Amino acid sequence: MISQTGIIRSFNIKDKTGLITCDLGGDIRFDAANINSACQPVSGSLVEFIMDDSASKLQAVNIRFI
Repeated sequence: MISQTGIIRSFNIKDKTGLITCDLGGDIRFDAANINSACQPVSGSLVEFIMDDSASKLQAVNIRFI
């Protein structure tokens, strides 16, 4: 799997889900459980992640702040 980069566009604290705007274009959903850090996601944070298409919906996994 290839790592990609993007910026956290939004994060819903209540649902613990959010969106990352990919550098290559488009938005991808993520779940806070997939973040490799104790830090809370904040809009505008630069991240590196892997796209996982094994579930019914494409999502970001192995998210790391950079």
